Amino acid sequence: MRAFLPASFLVAASLLGAEGVVAPAPVNQAVATAPQTVTLAAAIDQALARNLGLVITRLETARALDFVEQAEADFDPVFGWSNRLSGAQSSFDRQFGNPAARDFSSDVSLSRKFSWGGTLTLGTGMTRLWSDGGSLNSSASNFDLGTSLSYTQPLLAGAGRAVNLSALIAAKEGATRSRLALRAAALDLIRDTEVAYWSLAGARTLVALRETSLRSAESLLEQVQAKRRLGDATALEELQAAADVANQKVAVLNAKQAVDGAEMRLRRTLGRGDAAEIEQAVLVEAIPAAAVAAPEPFTQWIRQAAQFDFDTAIQLSALAQANSSLEAARQNDAPQLDLTLAGANVGPSVAGLNQAYHGLRDASGWSNSISLTYRLPLGSRESEAALRSAARARQQAEFRLADVRQNLVFNARATWRDLEAARARVDSATSALALQRQSYEGERARYAAGQSDILRVLQAQAALDAAQLNWIQSLLDARSASARVARLDGSLLARHGFTLEGAEAKVGAGLPLDEPLPPLSATP
Repeated sequence: MRAFLPASFLVAASLLGAEGVVAPAPVNQAVATAPQTVTLAAAIDQALARNLGLVITRLETARALDFVEQAEADFDPVFGWSNRLSGAQSSFDRQFGNPAARDFSSDVSLSRKFSWGGTLTLGTGMTRLWSDGGSLNSSASNFDLGTSLSYTQPLLAGAGRAVNLSALIAAKEGATRSRLALRAAALDLIRDTEVAYWSLAGARTLVALRETSLRSAESLLEQVQAKRRLGDATALEELQAAADVANQKVAVLNAKQAVDGAEMRLRRTLGRGDAAEIEQAVLVEAIPAAAVAAPEPFTQWIRQAAQFDFDTAIQLSALAQANSSLEAARQNDAPQLDLTLAGANVGPSVAGLNQAYHGLRDASGWSNSISLTYRLPLGSRESEAALRSAARARQQAEFRLADVRQNLVFNARATWRDLEAARARVDSATSALALQRQSYEGERARYAAGQSDILRVLQAQAALDAAQLNWIQSLLDARSASARVARLDGSLLARHGFTLEGAEAKVGAGLPLDEPLPPLSATP
């Protein structure tokens, strides 16, 4: 009987003028195109595809991946080309009218930095020498060609992968956190869409119930007026019945206003905020009266929630970045000692570019060098402060991780208890609604038989209205708590037929975006 009564109330609500339901048109009249009912699955798809806040988060994730490429580009080969034209004339040459000496040099280099800190540079160059008084053709100029190779390796500060990969590690961890935040935001949106969807369904059901109560109040007023004409009711009873009709009209208006607010919240979630769409109602399915599933025992469920928690995964990534920064700061808290090895081949200075090439190949000279450069900042305050800051940042990351795990337990416990309490309230509210409806109908029958008074009828009506409101609210609380519990343990995805990758792929599908995000290997 309990299961039948709420179901009958919902069916009656759908037939008694719930807002947005289209009544059959009279014969021979044009029927306007009615908006289609949006299912919960379709609403979630629309939200993922069109919600602007989630799309903005997705673009932030794409930008974070661009930062990774920028950090990786530090280890790409670098091509260099430099050209220099110069001239000189000493005071002796000017005094005796000797021509000025001119030279033009062009050097090409290719260098690359390695992850351990070393830099390798390959170079080649050409130098052309001539005098102002000579001919401008190549036979009047002297050319020399040369090649060079150098390698510089930091030995103390700046040495090792911990220092040189620190920026790349920070970029990758930042991209991971951004990606996890996107997935968490997508799950939050699915949860919020489900809650907003059932809130609108419940608000529309409440409007129908309020309108039913209004019709009951109007029929009571008509009954009182009829009894007064027969002399069986007083003017005070008629006044009380009329006041109840006015109160019921106010309740209907308040319920319709609540429907508008619930619809706007759902529209915001779905990304349907165009002015042209506002006038068209969003039709949703009726809220189910069936009880929501019970959660698992808390000790088992909290383990699933802890394994799935995105905030914990984000903080673990932040801790990994803090560890990397601390290692880099420790390595850099040392003097700078750089070793440089260099060697070069230099051809003779001869007339003609072709002869210069053969001279480099057959009769070149050579040079090589090894050098050590030592630098020690007096006081070392900068490196020491950087090391202290990195150590404190790591402590902060550890405490944030502990705080996130602690808050998860508290929030998860409260959410789990909300679902348990909401399920119990649904049972109690269903029983109370059935009893209050029977009480009201009995009081109306006794009043019609002259065995009760108007005050008791109005009290029974007020109790029935409160029971209806409590029943609708209990259903909404149960649906909301169930969605929040499913969000924490990740079962929300399976409930709506998604995977993490599938939900992420739908983000922004209804808007013009660039290429899809690459796969993410690190998942909670």
